[in-house]
Amino acid sequence: MSYPKTGNEVYVSFNLSNTMLSGIGKGTITREDVSADYLKNLFAQYGVVVSAKPEQRKLLERVNELYDLGLDIPEQLKVFQLSEKNRRLVIITVQGLKRVGGSLLPSYTEEEFSEATFGFVKYYVQSRHYDDLVKENKRLKWELDNQTEWRNRTDN
Repeated sequence: MSYPKTGNEVYVSFNLSNTMLSGIGKGTITREDVSADYLKNLFAQYGVVVSAKPEQRKLLERVNELYDLGLDIPEQLKVFQLSEKNRRLVIITVQGLKRVGGSLLPSYTEEEFSEATFGFVKYYVQSRHYDDLVKENKRLKWELDNQTEWRNRTDN
């Protein structure tokens, strides 16, 4: 599967680090579990850039095999930062594989790979801070309540 180059690609990785977030400044990040079908549509619209270590190649191949995502498998780790332009990150979660110090091992047996399960979490960056969004939401609710009250008034 070939995805477009849009300049607003979705980043894909197996882990989330603070350095990925350092380019966004003050803002709000939302998180949601998503499906592979959702990701196919998202990638078709925005494109995709995969950030994975060379030793994670077999994991990416397994994800592509199971979910038909057609992710490119990079030869070397691509380091990135979320920004106003590239504001979407998908983390591939891996369950059922042994870890050392919380990190995936460089290699696994075929049996271990066959027992692994995967999930997808999308992070989305907004340039507006959560507190500002809450204030605006309160203001809009107040305006709506006033309009509703005005329209539903009864003149006696």
